[in-house]
Amino acid sequence: MTDNTAVRIYYYYDFTDTAHFCRRLEQRFRETGHERPLEFINWNCYKQQPGMDGDIYIYDAIALTALVDKGYLSQLPEVIDTSDMFSWTIDKSKVKKKTYGVPLMVCANTLICRKKDDLNIKNIFDLHERTAIPLKTMLMYYYIQAFCNYQNDSVHRVFEHLAELMEGREYMAGSSLDEYDGVRRFRSGECRYFLGYTESLRLFEPDDYIVRFANFSENAEDQMPLFMVDYASLGKHARGEKLLDCLDLLEIMTDEEFIFELCMQEGRLQYMLPPCMRVYGRLAEMDPIYDQLYQLLLPEENGVFRYGKSFYEDFYRKSDEILEALMLMDHEGKTERRPKL
Repeated sequence: MTDNTAVRIYYYYDFTDTAHFCRRLEQRFRETGHERPLEFINWNCYKQQPGMDGDIYIYDAIALTALVDKGYLSQLPEVIDTSDMFSWTIDKSKVKKKTYGVPLMVCANTLICRKKDDLNIKNIFDLHERTAIPLKTMLMYYYIQAFCNYQNDSVHRVFEHLAELMEGREYMAGSSLDEYDGVRRFRSGECRYFLGYTESLRLFEPDDYIVRFANFSENAEDQMPLFMVDYASLGKHARGEKLLDCLDLLEIMTDEEFIFELCMQEGRLQYMLPPCMRVYGRLAEMDPIYDQLYQLLLPEENGVFRYGKSFYEDFYRKSDEILEALMLMDHEGKTERRPKL
């Protein structure tokens, strides 16, 4: 009996331009002769677990260990060509030496300024002026990145300094990405430095920009650089012809031309960080900044933000506790109650 059921694709709401991604993926799927229906299910991979009925899951790597532990994902067969991917993005998709995900896009905590304003900032402690920072949403990512450099109580100093750079509880309270006005503050000149993602470059006026991956330590270089990576994985239930269709979809998602199209929507650079190395030369023809970004992504010691199997139980609870403690800081910048991390 032929199985004509739809491929159920759980994709998380903040993955690139999600509408464009889903539309183009289905278009390419049809162009390669496939007739099976695709069902796209929007899912916030940060706040809730998906349904167990998914055939493909697209998510931020921060949740990878939890999704494997809770039984959502299958080990990937070695049929998808990942030879042109940054090697660390493949290595860091393993759980107990088994590969579970193919990388779709990389994202970085990035410090951006106009070239004329550049102070040659090496780390976050070199900054001593008002800075646009999405602290409320990104707090745990900053904490993990800082902890990997310090691995002791000095990590508290990072957050005390970030709070000082934000200049006020009102900015801290409204610093979630849903309500974050950092782009406006940077464009208006209210802040000369912007802490965010490379994708925000497409929202800025044409200018010469300096882009550095953020270093949450006192060292001249980040001793353990970490990146957010979007992965796609197989679910547990696809078999036979449906499994082959799922593998074909993963091959489309990792195809150089498909990735390039995502990075160049309607002829405009989106300033994403693709995992596919060959794409960087093509993107650099539009903006040489991609040569610099490529060099920063090349080192094999680069890491991926991964949380443990208790991600859904602990991650945002701990984030809320740290934010609450930071909000208690007095106006001299001293903490009334040191965050419990």
